[in-house]
Amino acid sequence: PSREVGGDYFDCIDLGNGKYALIMADVAGKGISAALLVSTLNAALYSYLEIDVPLTELVEKLNKLIFRSSPSDKYITFFIALLDSKSGEVEIVNAGHNPALFLKKDGKLEQIEAGGIGLGMLDLGMPYVGQSLRINSGDSLFLYTDGIPEAMNLNEEEYSDEKMIEFFLKNSESSTNEFIVSMVKDVQKFVGEAQQSDDITLLLLKRV
Repeated sequence: PSREVGGDYFDCIDLGNGKYALIMADVAGKGISAALLVSTLNAALYSYLEIDVPLTELVEKLNKLIFRSSPSDKYITFFIALLDSKSGEVEIVNAGHNPALFLKKDGKLEQIEAGGIGLGMLDLGMPYVGQSLRINSGDSLFLYTDGIPEAMNLNEEEYSDEKMIEFFLKNSESSTNEFIVSMVKDVQKFVGEAQQSDDITLLLLKRV
């Protein structure tokens, strides 16, 4: 977190039978109010995941709830992936969040953007769009918040999406823990003595 209390949220929820929900979200703003909205999202998400509804419908329910629960200047960018670890099948909805990076073993990189608006921005009944993919042996899925590409040094230069993607490609063979630690260190090295401007969160899924 960039302050004592952060507004980023990530989770890996065991749904049983080898299935998991991977979450990455970021509340507009920081501090206590952002953390409280994250708490609301967390409670609602766990409740809705117990209901057998399509992923796009689940996200629509979350949007309505966050819209009613937050002031007009607060919303949440939200990414959810439902993983079947046995088959490698993944269902995804991206609600206004940074594109997830899906790197295949052959080096092909895909940015996953399909979805809809951030949670709580509008409640106009606009449907969310889902996407499906299969993660095979050697593939990686990288989730993150904008605290990485938008990290800024004293010259007001951003770390950037390009630098982040380059780092991901060069270090894709690292273990998940090694990758996360080294990515954070690389961002800190770039920022130098500048004050951390935003929360930094990342999650890496690899299939061995």
